[in-house]
Formats: sequence, C-alpha cells, structure tokens
Amino acid sequence: MNWGSKLLVAFIAATFCGCASLMSSRKAEEETRAQRVYRMDTAHIYVSTGDLPPNAAHQVLGELKFSEPYSPDAADTHKIQQQLKDMALTRYGDQADAVIKAKADVESSGDDSTLLVTGEVVHFDSSADREMMHNMWDNLVVSPK
Repeated sequence: MNWGSKLLVAFIAATFCGCASLMSSRKAEEETRAQRVYRMDTAHIYVSTGDLPPNAAHQVLGELKFSEPYSPDAADTHKIQQQLKDMALTRYGDQADAVIKAKADVESSGDDSTLLVTGEVVHFDSSADREMMHNMWDNLVVSPK
C-alpha cells in the first residue's frame, strides 16, 4: 500500500469513529430528552382525592386500579400519586389531565394485608381548564432547604 492509500484508510477510519461517537452522543441526548418530557408530562397530571368543581366540564376517560402487598413504603402518598400518573399516561396519553377520587384502602385477610388504590382519569372539555392544569407548575420557584 502506498502513502496515499494509507492516508485514505486512516481518514475513513477516523471518519467512521467520529460518526459512531456522534451517533452515540445523539442517542444519549434523545434518551435524556425523552426522560425530561416524561417527567414534565407526569408533573402536569393533577391527582386529587376529591372530585372536580361542578363548573369544570370534563369527561371521565376510565378508572385506574392497582394493588400490592401492604407496607409503609407501598402506602407512601408520593409513590401512590406517581403510580397513578404513570398509569394514566400509559393508558390515555396526553388526553389524561387529572386523576380524581384517588383512594387507597387496606384490605386484610388473615395475616396478609393488601393496599388497593383506585381513581378516575379525566380529560377537561375546556381548553382553558386544560391550559390552567398543564401550566400550574410553571414559574414555580422552589428554594432548597
């Protein structure tokens, strides 16, 4: 192989390595973006143990229900809310605006106790209600402890 051929092979190898590195970097950026979008989506779903005000026109998309063995960790309010949000997003996508009537009960049979969680997923009819709910956390300033 002459000097020109060696240089061409080296250039092709360097280009290939650079492309592989760039593709890897882009894939990592896309995964990070997907996680950020997912976190923003779950943050915009409102979870409430109560019902909506009578003037909030909405459609019930469906019911959510899950159970797991009872433990103090399973009964953690934040964990329950996150599970309900995840389920609402999985089943109804961006149509899910809120989970209302969220309720957690402990059912016991013998020595075993089970945490049963239920809720209703709703979609607001009014774009103003949707806009308000989806932007209620915007411009929120949280200071560290």
